[in-house]
Amino acid sequence: MVLLDLMLPGLPGEELLMKINEKNSTPVIVISAKEEQQTKVTTLRIGADDYITKPFDIEEVSARIDSHLRRYSRMTSMAPSNRMEYKDIRLDKDTKIVTINQSEVMLTAREFAILELFMSYPRKVFSKANVFESVWEETFVGDDNTINVHMSNLRNKLSKANPEVDYIETLWGMGYRLK
Repeated sequence: MVLLDLMLPGLPGEELLMKINEKNSTPVIVISAKEEQQTKVTTLRIGADDYITKPFDIEEVSARIDSHLRRYSRMTSMAPSNRMEYKDIRLDKDTKIVTINQSEVMLTAREFAILELFMSYPRKVFSKANVFESVWEETFVGDDNTINVHMSNLRNKLSKANPEVDYIETLWGMGYRLK
């Protein structure tokens, strides 16, 4: 949470408020001696979550902070996470970026989808049919070569990023899972 005074030296508070809102969704309460209604309205419209005029009651400010933090906490806990982690792999579903030890790993769309599937269910064993039907969204007709090629390519790319770790294991006669 940010408590922001509008009358700052060097940078107007309204400008700082817009910069804060560009970067993230942190709650902002403006505390200011400016009492004009238009200032309050404008400040709330450009992104402040609340506006309190000076002088103020410290108990009221404390209660407003608690209220905004409760609301913010509920909102962030309900938001679905689009980032996944397994060992040192980080997968971002929004940006489609995979990193291992902060190094980006370039994957094709199918390789990304396979890794995302495995990371969604890290203990599950996926048969070749499971992988094919989940990623290609078509009925598996027994062409193992397609799966074998994509799995090999994915393993090679993960291995190049961190040769010390085997990320995917084959369970012969059953399928694949994260190791």
